[in-house]
Formats: sequence, structure tokens, C-alpha cells
Amino acid sequence: MKPDYPYLENRQMIFQCPLCSSIPDNQRDDFLNDLQFSVREYDKGDIVVTQGSLSETLYIVIRGEVSTEMSDEKGDFMEIEYIKAPNPMSTGFLFAADSRSPVSAICQSKCAIIAIPKDNVYLLMRKYEAFMLKFLSYISNKVFYLSEKLRLVSLRSIRAKLSYFLLKESFGGNVLQLKISREDIARIFSVSRPALVKVMMEMAEEGVIEVNGREIRIIDRNKLQSFL
Repeated sequence: MKPDYPYLENRQMIFQCPLCSSIPDNQRDDFLNDLQFSVREYDKGDIVVTQGSLSETLYIVIRGEVSTEMSDEKGDFMEIEYIKAPNPMSTGFLFAADSRSPVSAICQSKCAIIAIPKDNVYLLMRKYEAFMLKFLSYISNKVFYLSEKLRLVSLRSIRAKLSYFLLKESFGGNVLQLKISREDIARIFSVSRPALVKVMMEMAEEGVIEVNGREIRIIDRNKLQSFL
């Protein structure tokens, strides 16, 4: 990790982050004046946060990509989330009674990350309602995301994971447009992209679905449900 430095020329980048994007224009100068932060640069493979360490800082990735992963007693790892700039990390447990990080955060490319002390985050939440509401909304969305992640983990096969994903994303319809890439879907499933594509093509050959780029047509919904 390289040492902290002011990065003052990029202060406006904070408003690209979902937590800060809704701050009204007429409050942004005051928000920046109240903001206490440092910017840290990391190389690919550097560890930003170690699982089990105290987490008293809000991190916002402003350049690069970071993955969070969790290890068990056997030393097996599972990727929890893949975070791309400009997005925050460590939001869900920043104010927890036990603020030890349940995951490690590892840079997947060269990264620049804004670090905001916990006390300053609390001040900003009290003073700027838009920031507070976005922060709470972001945490709620993360809880939903993690519940979906747990559901997918409980499904053992890629076929079951893909079936659940397509049924959920179709909202009862027969045609859906994938909102994210196959690579991102593979990350959510904690599988490789080639393995995901192989199963998707097998299901297409079996007449369960049709695949046309990001458009997926469900041909046999009952068959999809039987894979769960």
C-alpha cells in the first residue's frame, strides 16, 4: 500500500458514489468542508481490510475494483461481493455492536480508495438528510443482496442457481434482458464464467430456454422450477 495523500483535486469524485450522489447542489460545498477523508492507493493484490479486523472506516472505491471474500475454519474461501468504482464498501457493519469485519477486501486492480472515519460518517448523517437516507437505503439493499447470496449458496448446482436467477429476474414473464454480464452473474454464483456459459448452453439445447445475447426466453418454466 502506498502512503496516504490529499488527493484534493478529486474531491468532487465523492459525488459519483451512490451514498453522496443525492446531496443537493447547494449543499455540496458545505458537505465537502465537513468531510474528513484521506485517499489511499493500492496495487493489485493488496489487502484493504482483513477478515476479523476492527472496521471503523467507511471506504469508497473511486478507481479500480475490489472483491470481498470470507474464509471458514478449513481455509476455504467464498467471494461475497465484487465492488467496482465508484461504490462504497464496509457499510453494513460500520455501526455494528461488533464492528469486526466479517470479510477480507482485496484489490483486483490498481485502486484509489477514499477512507472516511466512522465519527465523521456519523456527523454527515446527522447533518445531511440526503446522505443519511442513501446510507440507510444502501444498507437495506445490501441485506437483500446477501439474503439472495445465501439462497444461491444453498443451491448446490450451477443449473439450480441459474434456474433460480432466471425465474426471479423474469418476474413471471417469459422474456428477460440480463442487466449484468455473464461474468458478473458467475461471480454472484461463485463459479467460473465458462462453467456458467456451458450450463446455459446445455439448457438451451434441451429446449428449456432460448439465448440471444442478453435476451433470455423461458420456454419451459416448469422444467426450470424442477431444477431447484
